[in-house]
Amino acid sequence: MNRFSIILCFAALLCLTPGAKAQELLTPLQHSPMGVHRNAKSITVDTLTIELPFYDDFSNYEGLPRPALWLSGNAYVNTTYAPFPPTIGVATLDAVDADGQLYPGAGIGTFAGDTLASQYLRLDSLFTPYATALEPTDSVVFSFFYLPGGGSGNLWERIGDCPDAGDSLFVDFYDADADEWTTVWATDGGQPVDSINGAKPQLAWRFASIPVTDRRYFNKRFRFRFRNFCSLDANPKQGIVGNTDQWNIDCVWLASSRSLTDKTQRDVAFVNTSPSMLKDYQAMPARQFSASDMRSRTEVRIANRYRQALSSNYQYYVYDENGTVVAHYDGGYENVPPFYPNGTYQSVTDHATPPVNFAFPVNRRKQTFTVTHVVREGVVGDDCQANDTAVFRQQFGDYFAYDDGTPENGYGLTSTGNKMYLACLFNLNNADTLTAIDLYFNHTRNNENASIMFYLCLWSVGADGLPDTLIYRSPNKFRTSFCGFNRYCRYALPEAVLLPAGQVFVGLEQSGNSYINMGFDRNTDHRSKTYYRISSEWQQSILAGTLMMRPCVGSDALLGLPEAPSVSPRLSLTAYPNPANSVLRASLDGLDPLTTTLYLYDIHGRCLVQAPATAAISTAALPRGLYLLRAADSAKGRQAATRVAVIKH
Repeated sequence: MNRFSIILCFAALLCLTPGAKAQELLTPLQHSPMGVHRNAKSITVDTLTIELPFYDDFSNYEGLPRPALWLSGNAYVNTTYAPFPPTIGVATLDAVDADGQLYPGAGIGTFAGDTLASQYLRLDSLFTPYATALEPTDSVVFSFFYLPGGGSGNLWERIGDCPDAGDSLFVDFYDADADEWTTVWATDGGQPVDSINGAKPQLAWRFASIPVTDRRYFNKRFRFRFRNFCSLDANPKQGIVGNTDQWNIDCVWLASSRSLTDKTQRDVAFVNTSPSMLKDYQAMPARQFSASDMRSRTEVRIANRYRQALSSNYQYYVYDENGTVVAHYDGGYENVPPFYPNGTYQSVTDHATPPVNFAFPVNRRKQTFTVTHVVREGVVGDDCQANDTAVFRQQFGDYFAYDDGTPENGYGLTSTGNKMYLACLFNLNNADTLTAIDLYFNHTRNNENASIMFYLCLWSVGADGLPDTLIYRSPNKFRTSFCGFNRYCRYALPEAVLLPAGQVFVGLEQSGNSYINMGFDRNTDHRSKTYYRISSEWQQSILAGTLMMRPCVGSDALLGLPEAPSVSPRLSLTAYPNPANSVLRASLDGLDPLTTTLYLYDIHGRCLVQAPATAAISTAALPRGLYLLRAADSAKGRQAATRVAVIKH
């Protein structure tokens, strides 16, 4: 999520041709990608009193902060907004309020952003088998890691927005007797985290530790909280104003007998989310999947946050929808070097890049598999086992997806002209019919990007790898629409388009020069497959990320019909010739032709033709595309169905 000050830098960087009058433009999100970003009334829970130690690394949940640890606040727990965290999962504070929108007072001046406050903590005694009084001399230390939004690296590859000078992050302690909060630590914005002289981005995270020595905090009702202040740059266009000034927090730890400089724990943890087991896609149609789509190896990032090497075991399991293990890999035990001081991750191949020793079943059935990665230190595990598991759900449905389903930015083009084109490259293993395209358009302030007109388009791939011949352009225009948080709008083609096996560009032609604000996933990078055009030349995107555009194949996405509709294996319906040009006939097995009726449906489920099974169906007046032919035997109560492609020569 990049704010307008960063957008101005993009404008300078992304004019890729001399004299160009347009460029790619990334914008911040108006809303959290989780929908209702967080609801303060929902987060405020019954008061609890917690004994030391307090620890949360936000590793095994998302969305609302865990009520067992946090009493109130608006931070958003996620795995997508901060690169290379100490452990998987962070809490992000930003400029979005409890309803998921910019705070009502948001403007160019500084305004209060989020707050995240702990439950009550007992600092009056240590609850060992023999409870002892806790004193200011007992080295009670509060610590955490933090990273300003924007991370590190090239500007066009960063996730999030760096807080400006004057934007701040605060830590406050609560004095129960005085019923007041006191600021004990603060840091200003305006300090982008850059990789300097090849520094590792995982070392960009900063460590803060605060001693708790004031006696007024040593009671039964101690609390701490984070809060941030934000600001917006002046910008007259509501559609590109959005969330800004993020601060990411991880590994919040309050305990006694600690050193101010000790940032280590006996903890072997995953750092990143679990990846797709497919080479190119996060998800793909079941009807298009083949074993060649599998990765040969996957990648996991494991960190040892202790001061010395620890032995750990790594495994992954693959479960089907019934919870049955269909694949398993055991990488054995390996030593994991300490992460500090050099930012070292596990590099042993069997753990860091384990082989994919299986293939998902090749069939046409839509299904979801759960891939669970597990790392365990020693035999019984380490001190923080919540971060020892990472899960990915591999979906085989009716669409291709490069993106992970969560936007971190808005994407669009700016131009002085009235035509702009976006295209994304996909590959079909088998000839198929494109029936719809799923698009994710962000919600914007005052709905400024609502009802922008566009055509859906397909292009062939030229010898230079660029979009070449326009092979399809929808006869009618579509309108942009926000269909809900993390929900795509499905734009059905008026007629199915039969595509051969191989590569094809899928995209749109935008009418006018309004900013379209399409969802942009920053955690997968497919810029090599993304192209845009505002004049006569196509340009490849330089922005790290993925357009949230998903082509859908097969009639099932629209008809809601099963993949294999024959009721019995003894029943079959064969259509010939298939593809058909001018006439279509049916061959029946297990059905009586004298009592069977044929029904021909289009991709919208409308019955176009009803005829006896012995008749020839004319297709001369039908547009090219995919149809469904159903045969129903009224005497025996049996039926069968098959797909028919109609091609005009």
